[in-house]
Amino acid sequence: MREIRDLAFRTRDQRFGLALSKERLGEILAYCRKAGRRETGGLLIGRYTDQHDLAIVSHVTGPARDSASGRAWFQRGVAGLQDLLFRRWRQQEYYLGEWHSHPGAAPTPSGTDATQMKLFARADGYHCPEPILLIVGGGSWSEWTLHARVYIRKGAPQDMDEEI
Repeated sequence: MREIRDLAFRTRDQRFGLALSKERLGEILAYCRKAGRRETGGLLIGRYTDQHDLAIVSHVTGPARDSASGRAWFQRGVAGLQDLLFRRWRQQEYYLGEWHSHPGAAPTPSGTDATQMKLFARADGYHCPEPILLIVGGGSWSEWTLHARVYIRKGAPQDMDEEI
């Protein structure tokens, strides 16, 4: 069984990073267990360091109530998210990106994942030119794996390696 602990990810050039506490990871894994063999997902919300090189996740959501999913697909809904993001913005917390699951599969972004994240990076309404996608994969939720990738508005996406 893989240990739930605080995690950090970095791009190879050290330009972008992601910090995820064991509490937030535990919440994500609980959403995954609840969804069973169906994909699920939500938002990553938090802050950036002053150097803007590390996104620190302080809040994760589960699927919005109008989300839809199946065995190998997830469509995140939007119901209630605008109000939530506005409340968090007043607390100086921001949309950092998305997370979702690939139950029974590798945590590799699909073509659909990549297309959607590139659109988010270019959409002014998200106010996030470098959104992060975190994918949870694995055969069971006691043997999960993670993959993080940052999508850059003007540049190629970059994988983020887990720091040990």
